[in-house]
Amino acid sequence: MSYKHLCLASSLACLLVCFPDAASSSADIQTLKSLYRDKLDDYDTRIRPLKNQSAAIYINTKFVPQSLLEFDTSEQKFSMLGYFRIAWRDEVLIWNPDNYTGIRVLNVPIEQMWKPSIIILKAYDGHGVVGQSTDQATVLNDGRVSWVPEGIYSIVCNVDIQYYPFDEQTCTLTYYVSDETVRTVQLDHYLAVDLDEYSENSAWTIVSAMRRKYLLYNTFNIDIEFRLQRRANFTTFTLIMPLLMLAFLNICIFLVPIGSGEKGSFSITIFLSYGIFVTIISDTLPHNSLQVSFFVLFIVILLVLSVISVFYTIMQAKLVASIGEKECTWTCFKPRKKCDNSVRKFEDPNAHGKKTGKCETTEKTEKSEFSNDVSAAADDVPYTWAMFLEKLDIYLFVVFFILICATTAVFFTILLRHASKSAGGLELDPVPPATTLATF
Repeated sequence: MSYKHLCLASSLACLLVCFPDAASSSADIQTLKSLYRDKLDDYDTRIRPLKNQSAAIYINTKFVPQSLLEFDTSEQKFSMLGYFRIAWRDEVLIWNPDNYTGIRVLNVPIEQMWKPSIIILKAYDGHGVVGQSTDQATVLNDGRVSWVPEGIYSIVCNVDIQYYPFDEQTCTLTYYVSDETVRTVQLDHYLAVDLDEYSENSAWTIVSAMRRKYLLYNTFNIDIEFRLQRRANFTTFTLIMPLLMLAFLNICIFLVPIGSGEKGSFSITIFLSYGIFVTIISDTLPHNSLQVSFFVLFIVILLVLSVISVFYTIMQAKLVASIGEKECTWTCFKPRKKCDNSVRKFEDPNAHGKKTGKCETTEKTEKSEFSNDVSAAADDVPYTWAMFLEKLDIYLFVVFFILICATTAVFFTILLRHASKSAGGLELDPVPPATTLATF
C-alpha cells in the first residue's frame, strides 16, 4: 500500500471515530428518498386516494380566525386573517415504518398529491381558492393527511346600516369542495369554531361565531357565521357629541339681536357645519337604498331645522329693513296694559288738611298728575314690526329647543334599545362529544 492510500485510509478512520452518525445519516437520507420515490412516482393527483372509488372520502375541516384585518362597510368588504385545518385519509400514502428505518412522517408538497379543491363563495376579489401551490402537507404512515393553508380571506358582506353607529353585522364565510358531490366527498366542520388565537379588533368585536353544515346543489357547504358589533365610542365622541352641540348652538341664533349684523352669518355657518357632517357620514356608510339609517334621519331633521332658521333670519333682516319702523297690525305679542286695581285707603281731605296743611295736599295732587302723564306717554309708543320680530325670536327659541330635545330623545331611545337587546357575552358553538372522526 502506498503512502497516499495509507493517509486516505487513516483520514477516513478519523472521520468515522469523530462523527459516528455520518454513516447512519447517509443511510436515512437514502431511505427517505426511496420512500418518496415509492409513494410519489406513480401517484396520480387526479384520482381520489381511495382503494374503493365508489366510496366517498371524508374531509374534516376547521377554520381558525386570527385577526379581523378590515371591515369596510362602504365597500361591504370583510377581510379575516386565519387558516384552515384540513384532514383526510390518503390510502395511497400508507407504508410500514419498519421497512424505512422507522420513518413515520413525510412532508409532501401539496401539488404532488391529491387535495380537496376548496372554494370560498362570494370572494371579494373573485379568487376564492383556498391554499397555494407552495403549501406543504404532513402525511403520517397510516395515511392521515394534515394540510394547514393560511391566508387573508376577503368576502362580500351585506351591511345593514339602520342602527348605525350601534349596529350589528353578520358576515358568513361559506366554502365547499368544487367539482365533487356527496357521493365522492363528505365535507365536514366537526369541531366548533374557537377564538383562542383571535386578536381583538379596535373597531369591531365578535359577538358570536357559529358554523353550519348543509346540502346545496348536491354538495356539502360549510358556513362560518360571524356576528359583529361596532365599538361606538369613537363615533359617539367624534360625530354624535359634536352634532348635538351644533344642534343646541343652532337655536342660539334666535338669541342674537336683530341689529347686531351677525345673525345671518352665524346661521349660515351652522348650516355649513351640518353639510360637513353629511359628507363625513356619506363617506362612511354604504350607498344603500334598502335601509335608511336612523342617524342619517337625525342629521336630516337637524339640517331641516337649520335651513328653517337660515330662511327665517334672512326674512327677518329684510322685514326689519323695510317695515321695521312701521306700526305692527298683529297684536298677538303686544304687551298688555297694566290695570291699577289696588284698593286705596279713603282719607278725609278736610281732616288731612287740618293735620298737615294745605301745602301737602297740593304736592300729592301734582305727583299723581305726573305719573298719569308718564303712563299715558308709554301707552302712546307705537308697537312696530321690529318689536314684534324680537318677541317672535323668544317663542321660536322655545319651540326649536323642544323640537331638538324631542328628536334627540327619540333617536337615542331607538338606538339604545337596539343596543341593549344585542348586548351579551360571546356565543360559540358547543363543544362536540368525543368521537372517532378524523381529528387534527
